[in-house]
Amino acid sequence: MKVLIGASLMGLERAIPDLQAKYPDAGFAYCEKREALPAMIADADVYMGNLDREAFLAAKELKWLQAPSSGVNNYLTIPELVAGNVILTSATGTHAACLADSVFGMILAFTRCIKDFVVKQQKHEWAFQQFRPQMLELTGSTMGIIGLGAVGRAVARRAVAFGMRVIAVDLLSLEKPVTVEALWRPERLHDVLAVSDYVVVTVPYTAQTDGMIGAAEIAQMKPDALLVGISRGRIIDEAALIAALKSGHVRGAALDVFAQEPLPPDSELWDMPNVLITPHAAGGTQFEADYILDIFRENLDRFLRGELPLRNQVDKQRGF
Repeated sequence: MKVLIGASLMGLERAIPDLQAKYPDAGFAYCEKREALPAMIADADVYMGNLDREAFLAAKELKWLQAPSSGVNNYLTIPELVAGNVILTSATGTHAACLADSVFGMILAFTRCIKDFVVKQQKHEWAFQQFRPQMLELTGSTMGIIGLGAVGRAVARRAVAFGMRVIAVDLLSLEKPVTVEALWRPERLHDVLAVSDYVVVTVPYTAQTDGMIGAAEIAQMKPDALLVGISRGRIIDEAALIAALKSGHVRGAALDVFAQEPLPPDSELWDMPNVLITPHAAGGTQFEADYILDIFRENLDRFLRGELPLRNQVDKQRGF
């Protein structure tokens, strides 16, 4: 059995010596160059990494594909993967803590005027009187979480520690965690938006969530609310958001994900003073490789024993 590991920012290939020692009957290989992937994946039984349609079609022996990302929407653009028998597993759960940390880093950048102070620091300006009266604490405010998966639950735990009230909506019927005051079905999305001071979008991108936060939904938000997009682009309608930010209907937005990435240089979002942009980097953590490899090792054991489903096995029709 051939197991191929693709190039990544996390350096997953560094685990190959340990994996080879644990599974001596398997052959492990590393594909460093993207252009070499179609040739190297041709006889691979298992692949962990990113790939496009060309590489997938070249993978004639592939039986299981482990994504190093929590979201798998890019993989599901390959029709042959969706229609075929290759097992797809995600890294869901591995990025919950770091994404939740980023959510609060973004919120605090606004509420504690950190974003403004950084700008003033560059100009050597002491902006005590200008911004101190604008500073807010989170105590007693309401956070609305759209999508109560691993990331949403991690956000909720941190929100409670800040003294916030948490309400949420999810596509699935879930048991309500103790950190959440109310958990509603998607039909009550507008109710969540109408009462939330901070709206955090953590749902995965699927056909069902495409444009889920559109003009009608943004219109339901409180005028002083802050919108945080942390899961995938295209869930939030960027044109509708820009219009709401310009009109002052929404106080601000913190975005790590966008409909087109990298965000085009001519996007109006870049220069809006009430927008904070990070480049789809919120999933970064010193533990990322460890988390992903824990899933991979567990799944490799299951795969070799023929135990299905694997951990985080994706329902390719549902999208996650």
